[in-house]
Amino acid sequence: MPRPCPVLIPIYRSFLDEHESFALGHSLRNLRGRDVRFIAPLGMDVSLYQSSYPEVRIEYFEARCFASIQEYNRLLLSGAFYERFRPAEFLLILQTDAIILKDDLDFWMSRPFDYIGAPWPGGHDLKIEIPPFDGKFARQVKAFVGNGGLSLRRINACIDLLEEFPVALQVFLQTGSSEDLFFAFMGLLSKRFVLPNEMTASLFSLELAPEDYYTLNSNTLPMGVHAWRKYAPQFWEQILNAPR
Repeated sequence: MPRPCPVLIPIYRSFLDEHESFALGHSLRNLRGRDVRFIAPLGMDVSLYQSSYPEVRIEYFEARCFASIQEYNRLLLSGAFYERFRPAEFLLILQTDAIILKDDLDFWMSRPFDYIGAPWPGGHDLKIEIPPFDGKFARQVKAFVGNGGLSLRRINACIDLLEEFPVALQVFLQTGSSEDLFFAFMGLLSKRFVLPNEMTASLFSLELAPEDYYTLNSNTLPMGVHAWRKYAPQFWEQILNAPR
């Protein structure tokens, strides 16, 4: 039996486009036997999802949580969001522009990492100048992992990280900044949070420069891909036999 891990697919509108339908169908075939759930705003018309994917349950959140990218970021920076899916140890975020290529979830849950997402080959830089890293303790951080669109998260560790850096959390909540950058930057400064390196993350998921990582990994596909239509669509269309 596979280890428990809620697979959460955020939906925010009453329909899917052709490429989202393709991606979702591909992922669901590879996730047979898993606890897959849509997360949706209260009040949204979900009749298409109920009729097309009757095996997938729907979890509802306040409508405002899906009203904008900023509000979605705030949802995933809420301890209550993660607490809702206890007692599972992990959850997987699978956005509708991501595809599961193979079910390696049990393998990745057996690794020591608290958060895994696709690597950023150029990295993201940020100077942290808020308590406790203010004044002479300011830190220049460069994060190479990892995109939140397809991401595996250890529930208790994510809650602990939110509590470890309350000032940084408030800055992200106020601005609605990218929630994955909070886990990437503050995870690197945490005494406990464990992140993989760039090349390890590239075996979990790809987004930017997928051809380069594919070559570096001896033509080994990762568990999944995020934003496959946005970055190198011809590469993925060939591999997936996907619609153009």
